[in-house]
Amino acid sequence: MIEEFKYTGVWWLPNKPEEQICGTLRFAHGEGAILDLIGSFKDMKIHRSFKSEIILGMSSNGRKITLWKCFETKSNFSWPGFSTSSLYAEFVFVGAHFQKPDETEFKSVSVHYSHLDEWINISGFDIEFAPKEKEVIIKYKLPEPFQADIGDGIRITVNFRATPPPLSLVQTEAFIKQRTEIKIETSKDRRFEDYRRIISHIQDFLTLGISQPVHPLAIEGIPEVNEEMIDDNPYPVQIFYRLPDISKAAKTLLPSDMLFSFKDISNRFQVILKNWFTNVELLEPVFSLYFGTLYNPRMYLEHQFLSLIQAAESFHQRIYGGQYCSDEDYDKIYQILVKAIPQDAKRDLKESLENRLKYGNEFSLRRRLKEILGKYHRILSRFIENKDAFVQRVVDTRNYLTHYDEDLKKRAASGTELYRLTQKLHLLLRTCLLAQVGFSSAEIEGLLARKCEISA
Repeated sequence: MIEEFKYTGVWWLPNKPEEQICGTLRFAHGEGAILDLIGSFKDMKIHRSFKSEIILGMSSNGRKITLWKCFETKSNFSWPGFSTSSLYAEFVFVGAHFQKPDETEFKSVSVHYSHLDEWINISGFDIEFAPKEKEVIIKYKLPEPFQADIGDGIRITVNFRATPPPLSLVQTEAFIKQRTEIKIETSKDRRFEDYRRIISHIQDFLTLGISQPVHPLAIEGIPEVNEEMIDDNPYPVQIFYRLPDISKAAKTLLPSDMLFSFKDISNRFQVILKNWFTNVELLEPVFSLYFGTLYNPRMYLEHQFLSLIQAAESFHQRIYGGQYCSDEDYDKIYQILVKAIPQDAKRDLKESLENRLKYGNEFSLRRRLKEILGKYHRILSRFIENKDAFVQRVVDTRNYLTHYDEDLKKRAASGTELYRLTQKLHLLLRTCLLAQVGFSSAEIEGLLARKCEISA
């Protein structure tokens, strides 16, 4: 989806195919899809923004296009003259017409992610140099795909594509480019929204391993139904939606730059990936908070710190629980404490105290951090030598950044120290996630040591 494009054509609503409007669809990954029309789909007598689940189009070069989840962003009308309007589309399907959202079902979806080629690092090239013979022999064979069944009827296949070199009467170069893709197949056809969640979960997994933000650069789906066919199979549909403003010239990474690569897990790829998907629902808040800091590198350092603290708390709560007593026993204590609040207390104060007491049975941040550090002491002791001092600094900094109490300001980390504290929280969470998907303590220790991200 890093590809930018522009299609000029005619556009219409599924229930009004005879009312076609000329316009131009333009797409940029940081901006999304904008449809500029010479005209408007809405009734000018109705003064409210226009929305449509589906808009269909036919480009000037004969491409069928479906726009999904569309809403008007601006409209103009002049007399004399004509009306114009612009709409934003959340999804673009190029290569098919879907009359309604329920038809956006696919048999499979293939995704090319940024840095996937480097992470897989499997090449079909065999290159021999023979300087004395003034000869270079280049052989290429497409690598064999491999699969992983991850449950719920979902199969992940790592595929390889190659573009052959063009032939010319005057041949001055030969260029072969290999690309790695991940194909997602399901036992039953699913709507693209379901595939998008799977795409996102794989994106997070790759981001953890690569230690850099990963994004889908190209998505292609095989729909359940498409009037255009190739060898009795539906024609592939290109799928586009808005992405962060990522660089087109992404830095090439080496496996040594990564936390772990495919080769580190090649003998148990299916097990690790299946474990990841098994934990997706349980750890969804953790993923959102942790990967949010990676996908938003411009986030203020203070916000990164707070997000990582929340992620660590959420991880401990969801994996280990953390209550001082049973819910039944605490409810009795809670009722007594609430009744002890003076009746003449201001209503806002009373509600504030009740809300705080409601969560009084939950472990404190201090205790949760200590238990995580105790669980992974062997791994983290190299980076966090003084566990008690680290926990105290984290707690004080969290409290200050949450309440901005001047009494805590001197005890809170800032500047370089806050950066180092944040990096150590990254290490802590990476350790938790790696352990949760099946890496042993010795393996995690080796991966972090190889990465050498920070010193103690």
